[in-house]
Amino acid sequence: MDVVVRTPQDSTRTIALNAVPEVRQALQIMRLPGDVFPGEIVQGHGTVHIALRSSEAYDLARWVRDHCTQEEIHTYASGDDS
Repeated sequence: MDVVVRTPQDSTRTIALNAVPEVRQALQIMRLPGDVFPGEIVQGHGTVHIALRSSEAYDLARWVRDHCTQEEIHTYASGDDS
């Protein structure tokens, strides 16, 4: 059995690649047309890019705000996101 040696960058890239279909599915559930693709590695973390038209971006923002609790909104607004 061959042992595959993966670098931290390989693992980070794989995690981002695996997140892409999850994010695509979330956008489909929300009925938001958009493109999702893996990005570069930033400060040791993989990134996933979402490209939306501005009207869909507003729809996404409204959806998030509508589905957050008042406590979550207050925590974000206060800057205490630790």
